[in-house]
Amino acid sequence: MQVPTSQRSVAYCVGCAAFLFQFEAFFVHIALPDMQREMGVTGPEIAQVITMYLLGAVLALLPGGALGRRFGFSKVFVIACLVAAVGTALSACATSLPDLRWFRCLQGIGIGLMVSAGYALIPMWLARLHLGWGFGIVAQGAGLGMILGVPIGGVVAHFLAWRWVFWAQLPLVIGLFILAVRALPADPPRCESSSSVTVRWQRLLKVDGFIYSLLALFLFQLILGGTRYLVPFYLESVQILSSLQSSLYMVIYAVGVIIASHVAGAAADRYGSAKLMLSAYILAGLGCLFFALFTSGGSTAWALLLLSLLGAATGLFSAPNNRLMTSAIPQDLVQDVGSMLPIALNLGVMSGVFLFQYEFHGMVSDALVPQQDQGWAYSTMYGSAGIAFLCLAFLHVILNRKRGC
Repeated sequence: MQVPTSQRSVAYCVGCAAFLFQFEAFFVHIALPDMQREMGVTGPEIAQVITMYLLGAVLALLPGGALGRRFGFSKVFVIACLVAAVGTALSACATSLPDLRWFRCLQGIGIGLMVSAGYALIPMWLARLHLGWGFGIVAQGAGLGMILGVPIGGVVAHFLAWRWVFWAQLPLVIGLFILAVRALPADPPRCESSSSVTVRWQRLLKVDGFIYSLLALFLFQLILGGTRYLVPFYLESVQILSSLQSSLYMVIYAVGVIIASHVAGAAADRYGSAKLMLSAYILAGLGCLFFALFTSGGSTAWALLLLSLLGAATGLFSAPNNRLMTSAIPQDLVQDVGSMLPIALNLGVMSGVFLFQYEFHGMVSDALVPQQDQGWAYSTMYGSAGIAFLCLAFLHVILNRKRGC
């Protein structure tokens, strides 16, 4: 069924925000060595350029839903574009690392608010039979941002000063602001609700599939975030690739996300979410297990297979699960759920990165072996991740049988 133009405009606008979020992260990362040399700081200090941005984004995600309900999600999205633009321009003008850290935090707050409001706008304005398609557009935008961030960032960092990494982003943020003003519908009149947060949560808990899909999103992103985090370390320490080469390998993951998201969004609207989510669990589990079994052979081909399957699994999971979470929600609660999606996703990723790096570095530090001989540790971690993904698949089948899906 054809998606109305007004609904397409909302989805494309939110997809552009997802693109900008991922593009910015990959774009800036490649210029960190130049920033470090010019400012004369250490590696951990320059890493704060990334962590302060992420901190700002996470801090903005938490109150994003409340701000959207109070002032309107379209209005918050537009204002967030302006905040991100100011933070980007100030980052380009920073003369010291302390200034750059705070300006990056401001930039992260703007983009975090943008993402939070955007996830709420999809279920607010898209018809329920188009939700899978809409969330598929968002996932494709994020994948495209991953693909373009590394090579374009590399070109800018190679030929220009690091400040141009931020100046080059500014037109994108301003362009998104103009698009949002033109494409997003006006916020509906705000209805004062006597329902407390407790009452709203009690109603949400009664919605079929809500808790399952929220937990599934957190757990899937937890395992995925940890496995994705370890791949560059494996490529650089065991396969002895450069940081740029390992970053280009990650493009395979993003391509998988885009292709699978394009298929999964529309398929979820037509056939439902259950089988697509099951396929995502199985693909991710098999990818991790194959990598764990054969990575000791010394070929990067298994890393390519792993990234391809993880990318496909991400695309097959994201839109169908988001659709499952929002499609049965009462209209007056859909904003609450939409703003929860990026929180559950990012908390899952951060938890996975912390858990996997803690366990991995604990293993290799106890063994006291050189980096190039640590393949066994990666095999252990990815074998455990593969089993965890397949356990999610098993639970998915059991729970959906009980629910009659």
